[in-house]
Amino acid sequence: MKNAHLRFGWLTYVKCTEKTTTSIKLHLDRFIGEVLPDPPRQAKAHLISVIGGDTQISAISAAISMTDRFMVEGPDVQPIRVCLERNAQCFKGSIQVPGRKKPLRHLIAMSEEFAAGNVSTNSGRALLAGSDKAFVWASIAHIYGVPGVPEWADWFAGEMNTHHALTHALGIGCDPVIVRGEKDQFLDWLSWGVESGAISFPVETGSIRWPSLGLPKIFQSSFCPS
Repeated sequence: MKNAHLRFGWLTYVKCTEKTTTSIKLHLDRFIGEVLPDPPRQAKAHLISVIGGDTQISAISAAISMTDRFMVEGPDVQPIRVCLERNAQCFKGSIQVPGRKKPLRHLIAMSEEFAAGNVSTNSGRALLAGSDKAFVWASIAHIYGVPGVPEWADWFAGEMNTHHALTHALGIGCDPVIVRGEKDQFLDWLSWGVESGAISFPVETGSIRWPSLGLPKIFQSSFCPS
């Protein structure tokens, strides 16, 4: 992707002990976070994706397991302290770069909530990695098990706007959102939509084919550097 580096942010980790001070700063290509009301300028991290060397990535992985805090900043995100909190999951990989003898190390860390894939419908909220209308509607229909067809995406986006059910979360390299609501609430919207004629079920019976939405499409459609 041309000029993809322009969407990168930074993750900074500083650990001070009586004898030493550890300071690490890594390229951050993806981040999803949720600003906390108190204390100010702090956030709960849900997704962190960083690139670096062996020692750096090992140190960040250890810090995550100890629920240490990091400083995150990037395009449209001012420096803010973040933490993945307890039971975060880490996944490591390698990236072979032409011209380098040793591969770069890649670390993806997810909060317990995000790693669970929003499997619980009792929280009254769904954290999603992208803001595309089709993706949001497909995700809500799947998570809450409500009936629908892909063509209702624009209408559902309008209902979320009317009921102030969608808020944007912190994002670097993506545009994450939080949808708040219960299954009964969404069913009430659908019932009103059908009764009012705003939406309608297909005339022909049969299975509904939803479009395939992979992570590359979700992330690329959220941020497309020129």
